Amino acid sequence: MYRLMRNIHLGLGLGSFMMAAVFAVSSLVIIYKPLLPDALSESESTVQISAEPGATPRELAAVLMREHDLAGDLRLVEEDGASVNLRIFRPGEEVRATVNRETGQTKLERKNWSFTEMIIQLHVNHGFWHDFLPSNLWSALSLFASVALLLLGATGLYLWFALHKERVVGGLLLAFALAWGLTTMILTRMT
Repeated sequence: MYRLMRNIHLGLGLGSFMMAAVFAVSSLVIIYKPLLPDALSESESTVQISAEPGATPRELAAVLMREHDLAGDLRLVEEDGASVNLRIFRPGEEVRATVNRETGQTKLERKNWSFTEMIIQLHVNHGFWHDFLPSNLWSALSLFASVALLLLGATGLYLWFALHKERVVGGLLLAFALAWGLTTMILTRMT
């Protein structure tokens, strides 16, 4: 049983290392964001789309994405008479579109964020029901890494407990880590 747990522990550690590293780096970026340069580039353009006059906002967004090489999740759709406002978002880029239903004329406001802001957006990305396939894949990888890290901890506890010589030192380290983590959580909730 010890050998099986050791192999599972090793496999989980190797399999989840990259995702854990990405989340560790993005956590540091979130913490030290005020110290990092924040590069945001914005641009505006006007394009023409060939949509039906009575098209729904989702159909308008699909035509816009197909004809003008845009990709991402459709968010925040607002209808205002003859115009439709929508956002197409993916980590690192957001396009706000104002579509005139009657003429098909569309104003695009594009925002492109720096790499540091993109990894923050990846860090806080949630859910599985995205229109953008890479966001769904990212969510699946995040779920795998989360479960793998929980199992990595459980198998690590089993392996530590199976080694009789290491129980005292391991117990002290485990108690210290638990106290540190709980204290940090409590202090962050108090401020």
